[in-house]
Amino acid sequence: MRGGEISVKRISSSSFTYEFTLTIYCDLNTGFRAWQDQRDASFCFGDGIGSIRAPRINGGGNGEDIGNGIGKGIYKAIYTYSGAADYKVTVAISNRNQGVRNIGGASDAVAFYVETIFKVNPGLGLNSTPILLNPAVDLTAVVGQKFIHNPNAIDVDGDSLAYRLTFCRRGDQDNCTDRKGDAVPGFRQPNEVATTPSNFSINALTGDLIWDVPQEIGLYNCAFYVEEWRNGVLISITERDMQIEVKDADNKPPVIKIPDDICVEAGTLINQTITATDTPSNSGRVDNLTILSTGAVYRLPDGTTFIGAPYATFTSTANQASPASGRFVWQTGCNHIREEPYDILFKVQDLPKSALIPSLVDSKIWKIRIVAPRVKNLKATGDAGNKAITLTWDSYTCQNAGSEIVIYRKEGCTAYTPDKCATGLPSSLGYVEVARVPVSATSYVDKNLKRNTDYSYRTVVVFTNGINKAESIVSDQACANLPIQMSVMTNVSVDKTDAINGEITVKWTRPLGLDKNAFKGPYQYRLFRATGLNGTNFTQVSPNIDTDLSGKADTIFVDKGLNTTANAYSYRIAFYYTNNTALTLLDSTDKASSVRLSATPDKKIVRLSWQALVPWKNENQVHRVYRETRSGSGVFNRIADVPVTSASTFAFTDTGADTYVADGVALAKMSQDSTYCYKVETVGTYGDARIKPDLYYNFSQIICATPLSDIVPCPPQLIIDMLDCDKYTKDNANCDLTSFENKLTWTNPDKSASGSDCTKDIVKYTIYYAERSDATFTKVGEVTSPTPPLQTFTHVKNDSYLGCYYVTATDKYGIESAPSNTVCKDNCPSFELPNVFTPNGDGKNDIFQAIRCPRFVQNLTFSVYNRAGQKVYDYTGPKLSWNGTDTNGKELPVGTYFYNAEVKYLMLDPSYPTVKLKGWIELLR
Repeated sequence: MRGGEISVKRISSSSFTYEFTLTIYCDLNTGFRAWQDQRDASFCFGDGIGSIRAPRINGGGNGEDIGNGIGKGIYKAIYTYSGAADYKVTVAISNRNQGVRNIGGASDAVAFYVETIFKVNPGLGLNSTPILLNPAVDLTAVVGQKFIHNPNAIDVDGDSLAYRLTFCRRGDQDNCTDRKGDAVPGFRQPNEVATTPSNFSINALTGDLIWDVPQEIGLYNCAFYVEEWRNGVLISITERDMQIEVKDADNKPPVIKIPDDICVEAGTLINQTITATDTPSNSGRVDNLTILSTGAVYRLPDGTTFIGAPYATFTSTANQASPASGRFVWQTGCNHIREEPYDILFKVQDLPKSALIPSLVDSKIWKIRIVAPRVKNLKATGDAGNKAITLTWDSYTCQNAGSEIVIYRKEGCTAYTPDKCATGLPSSLGYVEVARVPVSATSYVDKNLKRNTDYSYRTVVVFTNGINKAESIVSDQACANLPIQMSVMTNVSVDKTDAINGEITVKWTRPLGLDKNAFKGPYQYRLFRATGLNGTNFTQVSPNIDTDLSGKADTIFVDKGLNTTANAYSYRIAFYYTNNTALTLLDSTDKASSVRLSATPDKKIVRLSWQALVPWKNENQVHRVYRETRSGSGVFNRIADVPVTSASTFAFTDTGADTYVADGVALAKMSQDSTYCYKVETVGTYGDARIKPDLYYNFSQIICATPLSDIVPCPPQLIIDMLDCDKYTKDNANCDLTSFENKLTWTNPDKSASGSDCTKDIVKYTIYYAERSDATFTKVGEVTSPTPPLQTFTHVKNDSYLGCYYVTATDKYGIESAPSNTVCKDNCPSFELPNVFTPNGDGKNDIFQAIRCPRFVQNLTFSVYNRAGQKVYDYTGPKLSWNGTDTNGKELPVGTYFYNAEVKYLMLDPSYPTVKLKGWIELLR
């Protein structure tokens, strides 16, 4: 055996039916008899159920002689799995070659073994594991010369491949149960045999297996994995096991030269020359060369294909004098687009004239990536009246089924030139997806846009084969701006804060860029209002405001009778012109809201934040914060100017300072006994020279807050009245209780654990209860009287004392402390049984039951046995009450009986041990 692997392909979309192909390579020179006998192979399918002995199908069942003394055998089996899972298909063949140097013991007693691990999952579709196109035939090395082998693995679904070394395995040829696939005993990698160091590795990306350089002659076995990855998930592992023969000969490997890896748009013709040169031997001999190529881009001689036409061709004359050459030609097409590159193997083999000198090879992988072309001639045309932009582009070249054109947009136009092979659109550019259209589309209308804003558009075409996705190169940018042709909002400022009589001043400009010849007067403004920052239910609030667009003050309106205490308000202006004597709506402005201020009190500070949804920019300005000089005065002092950038920075924390000195300094103590009132003034701009004034100032409503005290309640120190179980169980007064009291008392510390003062102004204590400390606590009571409140509480329960508690303290400002320590109270259980009872119906001692009142029994099991050891009575429940009858209700005879009892108590610890009791009973009548 020289090498082999298993490939797997799903062949049914309605069941988990797979075709398995074993390909093996054998040495015809030393193992011809074994080759003739190997007419079938046993597949084990890894589900613990199925196995199939499959015949050799190529060469009429005799296999094929593929040259270089190597025979190729192909074995196929079809098997259906019952369900989705990860499976491992294996094949073992007896035996390996004799004298393998890196296998311990007799190598010809160790079976050849290969495996493929794969996922059976309906979400993977008709998936195939990788196919290794380069056969395991170029496996002769020379001492002192670098050895290279590349399997030229391809994945027809376009999944990503990776490579790594593993160890050679063994398994039973005929028994699936014993075919474990464990490591061959004494296995070492080929470079670990000789004392002289060398390197043996595989390139994880290209699959180049390189031994640099062999030191000693002999046979060496190795194995490597080809991993198949999809969307970051490993979906299959294919193992190739193969043998390398190292000889000592006067030969040096040839060298092949290939072009640099390339990336081209679909439709590009690739026409490249591949060259190779033989390296002179130590004696100066230069051998003839043959260049070969394999890859998924070719149509194989037997008609097998892995891609759609047109196919690539490689033309090279065999047995050329050095230097040799060949030509690769491929007319790429839209059906070749995929994310992963195509790996094309070029291999050169020297041809020594002497049969005593082994042929050596060199190989390299050329990676060709076929990317989708960009959308051409993208244009953007604005429609200001409808606040829309129409995009158009040329009909797309690649009309692949299932493909879509993705349209991206952002505000602001910026240059971006992608790298040659960069597909898709980097998220760092700030574009957002706005639409997807069929690949056949050539236009799209983007609606509901803002005026006076530069919009940038780009497109990317997304392709999918149903399994993997690929993207085109991004289109060139198309930019458009919707010009302003009417008024814009400039002010929405709160003049009066009141729940009923609030007032807001609204201002706007006269129409900008209005064509008076196209839109004739008379003209009219109408102001509409909606409640809330995001209000959408607009109603007209102004009268119809006639205007001749002269200089009179007709672009201002004071809106009254509002609840500015509770609400923000949004406004927009509708502008009308005259069309054939009828007033006709030209357009409406973008809405603008009032400034909404919020205040959050904290320890000796008040945190302010504000927001406004407006068409101008309030960002990158300096906003102003005002505080009332004294409560109720109505006089506000400007205490701070706040530089803001984004809306998230519209915030200020008042510590009582006044950093704006131009109007005087008014400090505040930030006392929890005082209330402080605020308003803010935002500053904004359109950044457009046509819109005057340049800056717009708008006030928020007034809002008030009371700072919290920095002296807060500390957690109380809690105790509970614990039970003395010895006294409790001896006191008959505690029998048959129906209520159980847990008395809690606590004290307030003067200092917290960190040493800070604790407030004494406590107005309420809150008590929380849970059955056990790890359960959820709920409120069971509070103490609010007298003043200050009592520091004791009694919780009355109706089942037991069992429970845990903590207490919190609340001060006059409503601040609740952290929980106190948790205290728990347990039950005091007891249960005793007598040894005599007389169930004779005289009303005295007729029932066998616990004596001296059982306490807190959750459950018990009780069994009675006669002197012969036969069970005569059984009971399970919370309370024992036996009348001396057997399990069928018949009276038991007088005599001595024996009992077993197990008692489970109701305790804090659920794992509290069950008490086991044994004893005798004298039954008398």
